Amino acid sequence: MILIIGYGSFGRKVANYAKTLDKVVVIDKNPAVFESVDNLDFEYVVGDASERETLLNVNIKDADTILILTNEYVINKKIVELINELNPMAYVIARGIVKYPDLYSGVKVDKVIYPIECAAKEVIFEIEKSKLRRKLMDLERVVNSIKLKHRESRDATTLKNENAEDNGKVLFLIIMHNNPDPDSIASAMALKKVFEKWNVDSDIAYGGKIEFDENRAMVNLLGVKITPIYDIDITQYDGIAVVDTSTSKLLPIDPNNYKIDIIIDHHENGDLIAEYMDIRPDIGATATILLEYLIQLNLTPKQDLATALYYAICTDTNYFKRKTSKKDFEAAGYLQDLMDPKTLEMIENPEMDTESMEILARSIINRKIIRSSIALSYVGRINNRGALPKAADFLLKMEGITTTYVFGISENKIYISARTKDLRIDVGDIMKRAFGGGGHQKAAAASIDLGIFESVSNKESLRKLVEEAIQTKILNAMGIGEGEEKGNG
Repeated sequence: MILIIGYGSFGRKVANYAKTLDKVVVIDKNPAVFESVDNLDFEYVVGDASERETLLNVNIKDADTILILTNEYVINKKIVELINELNPMAYVIARGIVKYPDLYSGVKVDKVIYPIECAAKEVIFEIEKSKLRRKLMDLERVVNSIKLKHRESRDATTLKNENAEDNGKVLFLIIMHNNPDPDSIASAMALKKVFEKWNVDSDIAYGGKIEFDENRAMVNLLGVKITPIYDIDITQYDGIAVVDTSTSKLLPIDPNNYKIDIIIDHHENGDLIAEYMDIRPDIGATATILLEYLIQLNLTPKQDLATALYYAICTDTNYFKRKTSKKDFEAAGYLQDLMDPKTLEMIENPEMDTESMEILARSIINRKIIRSSIALSYVGRINNRGALPKAADFLLKMEGITTTYVFGISENKIYISARTKDLRIDVGDIMKRAFGGGGHQKAAAASIDLGIFESVSNKESLRKLVEEAIQTKILNAMGIGEGEEKGNG
């Protein structure tokens, strides 16, 4: 909650900005200031904030940021003194008076502002800093709680190996989503650094496979230490943190069997719950959120981590061509001077394996064209699922093609990758409606069980059945009728 005391012209501007960040409550002792404004979309209280009862009535302990913006300097100091007593954890921003530079001497004020010299946006910047500061305080509180449980458990039992050295550190498991991408890898690397700051050890685990050549190159070139989840005894860890996903569908563990303590993500509509959750759908990459943590903790990322974070932001925003926030741009700008351009180029342009080249070739040969601009291609059985999006991207370069769907079979599932450059088409929505998949407007993916087709042994019969089933689903989701196929041209 953001508490604003004083609703004059300056307070009004600040409130208009602040209400987009969190719940806003305004206090002013003059009822006329509220009567002059139509459609107030925040809570307000008419009262004297220098009185204890007024502050208690607005649940001041719930406020993580408090702004004192009245132009009565004696009253302002009295309010600050009360706030220090009633909510000492709050981030306090107080209005200063130029001719009284020592006004707040002897009391805790995190930021003194002078309305004549600063704009309301600067105040918002301070609010955002305070919100981030509070998030990290909450995160450290969760970590410290687990430290305490670890210490109590250690004290209550005898170490199995009496000669083993016990440094008292807790051990966290950082879990990425299945088939991790650069954003999940870089975010896990950054969270590991945060834990190190707090004297906490951690391991990074993943489910599925490191599929794309670029992702494998990233892990190898940057020396990222990650372990398949099936090679880990999860019970040896004191806490679990999940990065870059908040949905159980993408998690390599069953959340019903393990308690998740921390979730940091930029995707919405997740079903996972944790004691600490920082989920920001307005941000383009989870790496941006973790970089904020590092900066707030005065941890400058070293070259390898900076390169990973920069590449993560670039890939998750499609090099700033899809949903990108101001914070993503700022994060990328900050990292440019820290990352290694040569390593980044090697990650972005890895050598292509033979199977990937064969899948590209099959996607071209097997393509079917719908309405002259939509290409669908079945590439058969594959081992490297990471080649599917490459093939979908490659077909998109064909003259006249604006939307592509490439699908193949791996183990007992059918995998589909979709791409479009047609702004009228949202392949993320199409994949969701057709197969329960998802993604973005321009790029998406889905997977479905092979089901009854698994018993079909004849290769040609399987091809026809899969092609027909997938094509029908896609065309229905796109609202295109049967009989509009043009062949492979």
